Amino acid sequence: MTFLSKAAGIAAVSLALVGAPALAEGFPDRPMEFVAGYGPGGGHDTMLRTMARLMEQENIVDVPINVVNKEGGSSAVAMGYLNARKESPYYLMSITSSHIATPLTSNIGLNYADFTPIARIGIDPELLVVNTAKGYESLADLKAEGRMLNVGGTATGSIEHIVTMQLAEKTGMELNFIPFQGDGEVVTALLSNQIDFAITNPGPVSDYLSSDKFKALAISTEERIDSLPDVPTFSEQGADIKISLFRGLTAAPGISDEERDALIAMVTKLFETEAWQKEYIEPNAVVPLVVTGQEFTDYLAETEAVYRETLGDLGMLGN
Repeated sequence: MTFLSKAAGIAAVSLALVGAPALAEGFPDRPMEFVAGYGPGGGHDTMLRTMARLMEQENIVDVPINVVNKEGGSSAVAMGYLNARKESPYYLMSITSSHIATPLTSNIGLNYADFTPIARIGIDPELLVVNTAKGYESLADLKAEGRMLNVGGTATGSIEHIVTMQLAEKTGMELNFIPFQGDGEVVTALLSNQIDFAITNPGPVSDYLSSDKFKALAISTEERIDSLPDVPTFSEQGADIKISLFRGLTAAPGISDEERDALIAMVTKLFETEAWQKEYIEPNAVVPLVVTGQEFTDYLAETEAVYRETLGDLGMLGN
């Protein structure tokens, strides 16, 4: 997956929003729930709480929005929770790679196609991050340790796990991937040196990078990015790893096309605001490549095919 420049990403948002359906009259007319499949303080939680706050602030909705954390099972608990809300358009769940990977690696009886895809918000890269106190300056320094290294990330079969496995394959490093329930737990583990390094996206660690508590040694983009110009790519350091995380929203199964379109209109109206760009997209280094509805459904199908092949090669398919 190619990581585009910030300018290209903003242009993509503008194109995606052209012709977006008008906000349905009177929707929503009762409180909504935004469902995070991971714990407080992580990427899912941060995104949804920012959305809820800005939707109220920008007068996009005039009903309460409650953010609920349904952590467990690498988003399986949240998927089950949303599935139980069939035919109701008043629930939105944040999704990333685990929405694809968890059904492939575990027999949970659900997959992405059981839900109603609403929008991909954008993509962001994966970083290899260390605790600055350890003194590592490059990928070569980690390799020189000559021992098994413990790696933190979210969820077995997640994009962080896939990057870790690719790193082991391409460098010969012995890596032990430790799955956590959310980005917040990964950050805590790295701060306390429970792990040697983390694979994560920029959002959860941006403050720690700015304060020099953490240092990013590699990024999974084809080229360096403007927001992190001093971070070399994996490829620059001899490991050809180019894969990025998607961030999106899905709704409950069985809602009508009209209800789906109303939800698309609601979120795309938010994506048009300057506040969304300034308070979520930019601080979290997300490239806002928005796709909605059927286009997002097609994207998820293509992504599922890639994950199925990769996880199959790793012997991780659960079905």
